[in-house]
Amino acid sequence: MITPLQNFSRISSAYNISFKVKRDDLYSFTGGGNKARKMKSVLYDAKEKGADALVSAGAPNSNHARVVAIAGAEVGWPVHLIIHGTEDYSNGNLKLMRLAGARLSFVEKHDVSEAMDNAMNNLTKEGHTPYYIMGGGHTIHGMLAYYEAVNEFLNQSAGWVPDYVIHASGTGGTQAGLHVGFAVHFPKTQVIGISVARDKARGKKIIEESVLELCNHLDISNRDSSKKINFFDNWTGGGYEKIFPRLTDSIKKAARLGGLITDPTYTGKAITAFFDMCENGKINKESRVLFWHTGGMINLLK
Repeated sequence: MITPLQNFSRISSAYNISFKVKRDDLYSFTGGGNKARKMKSVLYDAKEKGADALVSAGAPNSNHARVVAIAGAEVGWPVHLIIHGTEDYSNGNLKLMRLAGARLSFVEKHDVSEAMDNAMNNLTKEGHTPYYIMGGGHTIHGMLAYYEAVNEFLNQSAGWVPDYVIHASGTGGTQAGLHVGFAVHFPKTQVIGISVARDKARGKKIIEESVLELCNHLDISNRDSSKKINFFDNWTGGGYEKIFPRLTDSIKKAARLGGLITDPTYTGKAITAFFDMCENGKINKESRVLFWHTGGMINLLK
């Protein structure tokens, strides 16, 4: 499934740059976004291994958990999702998980691992072969999906090579895939992950480990894993789903300036970082900037 590469001329003009967007929010599977692209690869592996049920975890408005629920419904597999948070949501991704018929267990965050193990055991006792998916789709197959997505971009770009790739970064698999893919094809391009929740030290360490794992899996030189990893936590607002005035202003600005719709949980934080970096000179004029849109519009409806 190929997503569009779109030019946003009004944003380009406003900052005297060349600004394009890779529209993974339009990925045509389970509601779109980077989790959908990852899930396509993960689901293929699950089928190859003879699975017939899925277990995963996420927050009430997790894009990943929504994707797992809908993907399971599409293939007719039971899905058990461990939700770290409360049931006090009537809209957004949690509503879609329920509509898709997923079993939901609500637990404290520190109990997620145990609850996932219990879900795996229960499905096995029921006669199923469940497939375990880390939260966020953080698996080697999810990373591979984004390594391969760089090839997709390469075929679309017509020689346009970005100086910067900016995207929302959560569990790190998307960034690891993009990091290695661009290191291989466009070594001068800086991939910049904007944290949606994690602090810089923890997030960067996990991405470094993921990059090394992906390089080993692909049997490519570890020079690709040693390239500087850019992961910034300046725009988390203090944590996952935290909203702050600059964030809401930036979401409105992107929508009104270019019709670019972002959300407060994920991509809005990345677009806020983009605007700030343009305005404080971190992104130079006449730069080529690729915003990799990882989805999340449903989170505007929660």
